[in-house]
Amino acid sequence: MAKGKIKVSTDNEHGIVVNENGKEIKYIQPFSKQLGLAPGTVVRFDVYTNPTTQEKTAFNVEIYRKGIITGKDNDTGMITDANFGEIMAYVPMMKEQGISSGDTVKYDHFKDEKGTIYAVYVKLAEPDAK
Repeated sequence: MAKGKIKVSTDNEHGIVVNENGKEIKYIQPFSKQLGLAPGTVVRFDVYTNPTTQEKTAFNVEIYRKGIITGKDNDTGMITDANFGEIMAYVPMMKEQGISSGDTVKYDHFKDEKGTIYAVYVKLAEPDAK
């Protein structure tokens, strides 16, 4: 999957993403607003290249959920993330999974009734290639 940022969302299904090379690509992702795909959001996506026109279209656009564990205490910690800043992570058996401060992790998240974001399903991940 490629990585980039949402530049603009034109409706609840279309918009433009800018990839890591600075190229703009149109995207198709139904329910964009409900998925939180707002301008400036870091995302991952697949790319389809039309064999006739060579025009590229991004699809399967999803919020990028990868960050760095910046502190931990037994089964909780903080993750610093490009989209959400610092968020609380709940990681059962963190030590047993080999997760330490400074590690790159991937995760899912949810918002509570007050809008606070929490990371769950935290797992070790490879750092992004530079």
